[in-house]
Amino acid sequence: MGDGAFPHAAAAGLPMLGGDDIHVTSGGVRVRGHFWKADGGGLPVLICPGFGEFCEKYSPTAAHFHSRGHDVLIIDWPGQGRSGHLAANHLAMHIDSFEDHLAAMDALVEAAGLATGRIAILGHSMGGHLALRLASRYGGRVAGTVALSPMMVPRPRPVWLVRMLAGVLVLSGRARHHAPSSPPRRFEDDRLYSHSNRLTRCREGYERQFTWYDDAPELWRAGASVGWVAAAYASCAATTLNPAFLRSVACPVLALTGGDETIVRKQAFAAMLPWLPDAQQHEYEGAKHELLYETEDVRADLWQRIDSFLDEIGG
Repeated sequence: MGDGAFPHAAAAGLPMLGGDDIHVTSGGVRVRGHFWKADGGGLPVLICPGFGEFCEKYSPTAAHFHSRGHDVLIIDWPGQGRSGHLAANHLAMHIDSFEDHLAAMDALVEAAGLATGRIAILGHSMGGHLALRLASRYGGRVAGTVALSPMMVPRPRPVWLVRMLAGVLVLSGRARHHAPSSPPRRFEDDRLYSHSNRLTRCREGYERQFTWYDDAPELWRAGASVGWVAAAYASCAATTLNPAFLRSVACPVLALTGGDETIVRKQAFAAMLPWLPDAQQHEYEGAKHELLYETEDVRADLWQRIDSFLDEIGG
């Protein structure tokens, strides 16, 4: 995609994605991915976006990897970005099961020609959760996984209670409707930077995330469906809150987290990440959820750690 598709983003200095979109059908949904081949000898990197995110948001990350010789494959998860709307309200995020997300990535990996050979995975938030699941799913061919603010469990509420309430609402036919705890939000309000925001301390980083919507407002999503909540908590209970699952992630894992994390449950980092057989964790004091859009010092250190990690596992 060239600058012409996103003139506001290009004018703001955001890098554009190289490569090409690819499309597959998974579970009856047309799923969009983006593949940027580097031919530089580096490990192919699968990028797993977070809740409500889309390929273009990761263009700076993809450009960095591509410049270092890594092929990059990014996914718009089913129901996100340009992979359609699955909820009753076009703003809500919905999925019946996280298995649908995994199957969609399987199909894109196959279509991109990455079904064999060694790969690396990077995921943020919900994508960090899915990156760990993919690392276990793909086994020995995963050279390493980078988990940024990974969703070990969504928020500091009792898992059993959320699962019970969500299950009742799903059975009552409300699966595709906004969850009571996650109502729709106004784009005009969300895009305004406030020091009390939960994403990043960096005003520029915060505002840059919203620039893409000036060119493609249809990419905006706000709020989770009841079904998404049920699926997310079920997936976390079975995997990232399960020591037996975490022990199945045999590849090296680099987990980077923020000290002022309030989007996902921060306490789960200390409780669950040590169960990974080969993991290193670093917490950035004072940083919030969006580490890729945090202050310059955080981003500089983050990229030094990620690049060193990929160099080490790629050898």
